[in-house]
Amino acid sequence: MYFYRNIDTQLLNWKQSELRKPALIYGARQVGKSSALKKFGETNYRKVFEINFMKMDDADSIFNDGKDIGSIIKNIQFYLSDSFDPAQDLIVFEEVGFSEKALTTLKFFSEDAPEIHIVATGSNIGLYRSFPVGKVEWMPMYPMTFSEFLKATGNEVLTDAAELPVDQSVPEIAHQKLMSCVQDYWFVGGMPEAVEAWVSYPVTQPLERVRAVDKVQADLIKGYETDFGKLSKDHEVSTLKLKRIYASMARQIASEEDGNTPKFKFKGTLGNTSVRYEDVVEPIDFLRDLMVVHKVHIFEGINASYNMDFQVEENKFKLLPHDVGILTKMIGVSYQDILRGKDAYKGFIAEVFVANEMISAMVGNSRIELNSFKRGNTSEIEFLFEKQGGFIPVEVKSGKSIRSKSLNAFVERFSPKFALKFTANNVKNSPERVIQQLALYRARHAYRECFGDIAEEKELLSLMIPNSR
Repeated sequence: MYFYRNIDTQLLNWKQSELRKPALIYGARQVGKSSALKKFGETNYRKVFEINFMKMDDADSIFNDGKDIGSIIKNIQFYLSDSFDPAQDLIVFEEVGFSEKALTTLKFFSEDAPEIHIVATGSNIGLYRSFPVGKVEWMPMYPMTFSEFLKATGNEVLTDAAELPVDQSVPEIAHQKLMSCVQDYWFVGGMPEAVEAWVSYPVTQPLERVRAVDKVQADLIKGYETDFGKLSKDHEVSTLKLKRIYASMARQIASEEDGNTPKFKFKGTLGNTSVRYEDVVEPIDFLRDLMVVHKVHIFEGINASYNMDFQVEENKFKLLPHDVGILTKMIGVSYQDILRGKDAYKGFIAEVFVANEMISAMVGNSRIELNSFKRGNTSEIEFLFEKQGGFIPVEVKSGKSIRSKSLNAFVERFSPKFALKFTANNVKNSPERVIQQLALYRARHAYRECFGDIAEEKELLSLMIPNSR
């Protein structure tokens, strides 16, 4: 079963581009890279020549005759016992991170044979510090976004409402249905196999679909832990440390009584009390490079005269999982708990949901970082962005409470151009308001419109139009 993914459009645009380079799709294991590429290849090419460098032990033999593209193509044909037509066929290098030769070869395809269509995938690309810089088109891939989930579950009609501009209101009937779908997504998450398990049973068989998702998620978590062992061997990182930090992330999130995601604590993380930042930084970076966790820096104080990068304190941060469904499984939150709306966990689930929605709209490498703000024990802003020399706060509320003591204090002190607050409410905003309140499911599009590609396009157009007169 194949579900529409946002990368489908990216790949089609890549194929049609006259400035095409080899494409590199990178993301955590099991987020759907191979499925998307298979669908793209079957739909748009005569044949797909696939070489999997993780599964095929002798795959590196195609490079035995050197870096000449002609020789590599001949060896691919011999290896797969088929004839290659550059005008009609696609070459796929699966898990290219398991072959340094394959990763390096992308540069030569870019320079010497740009007419050949070649796409590589990788789940461990971030572990390498040497890349064919400027020679590939990077395509990050994450678990399915909420909008992709809506399409997969037969709710495609709701995506238009979820992706309305910030200054437009969502019809109340659509809002109620979208919030119901948000609850489903908080349980299922965006891992394609879990989504497939969910849609494989009708709504009239709730127990069966819940059990199917539970099993898939348990298998995925076990698979990640197995991957830690496989991938850490060549990088001198302790498998045990990776597993303990990954488990500690979820355990620390679940133990926070106020429902917010806490600062990551080092003490006890590795089985003893005397743990320093230096003891955990390498395995944490490893997990980030595998794109299974995200780091959120905590600013306990901030100087508006300097940018945030200059003020980062490396040892003060939160760790968030890359998928909200994986989180709910790791901490033992059931579908029934979500439907009951227990306040004890809703805060951090909403925060992880919003974080991953925004991250999915970002362009960058495997170490995308977010920022947050905290002052003492009374003031906390979940996310903080920079825009045109100022700080823009983003607050997340899991329920319908409109109290925003921390956000109001931040706005009063720093006078941001605008601020965003995500809640379960459906509010009609006014352009005159500094704080724009939006429903949780609007996080991804709001990020694009306020900080991402839509915002960038608007800014360029506003600068170009006066100059064209």
